[in-house]
Amino acid sequence: MASGGLIELTQGAEAKIYRTMFLGIPAIVKLRISKPYRHPEYDRVFKHRRTLIEAKVMTHLRSLGVRAPSVLYVDPDAGIIVMEYIDGCRLSECLSKMPIDRVAEIALDIGRQTSIMHANSVYHGDLTLANTLISSKDEIYIIDFGLSGYSKDLEEYAIDVHLLDRSVELLYPELKDAFMNSFWKGYLMNASISFVEKLKDKVRDIRLRGRYVEERLKKRISKDRYA
Repeated sequence: MASGGLIELTQGAEAKIYRTMFLGIPAIVKLRISKPYRHPEYDRVFKHRRTLIEAKVMTHLRSLGVRAPSVLYVDPDAGIIVMEYIDGCRLSECLSKMPIDRVAEIALDIGRQTSIMHANSVYHGDLTLANTLISSKDEIYIIDFGLSGYSKDLEEYAIDVHLLDRSVELLYPELKDAFMNSFWKGYLMNASISFVEKLKDKVRDIRLRGRYVEERLKKRISKDRYA
């Protein structure tokens, strides 16, 4: 892999993230980490499979009009994805600095992009304000598809919406109603009313029983605030 020097940005539970130059292009390198508690063969297969799925999802979604980073290079054996660097601000950091009309526009676009994902059997797996950003060109991107995959299970899509809803509620409660109302308007651009009603019902169900989702979200929000 031809690249410039690597600058480590962060390390999560499953991967290290670096910034670099790749063939003259500002890029992000995602390196999946081996886990000592996993059997070596399982660890190898897991990293290989998750790397391929993440790269496939990102490439597929871009072809559908979802703004995800472009994949520049993949080495599944090493657990490496190189993707374009998006210069911008995570919405978890800057949403409250925007006028309410702009917040509504952003939520509308996220809803539109999310409905495209779900209509094509893709779930994100960790759709929060921390994994959405506004670029320096004022475009909304969805990032970090490390937990994404393909499924026709309505619950996977509902978890996406629930995580986004709760991240807005926890970080910016005063924006929650306006944000989610616009999100659903955007979602309806690529989904029927009947499907949206079923999805809303499933989101409500998850909120009532989904403690495991809540705990995962609280950990994510705490980490974002610390960072």
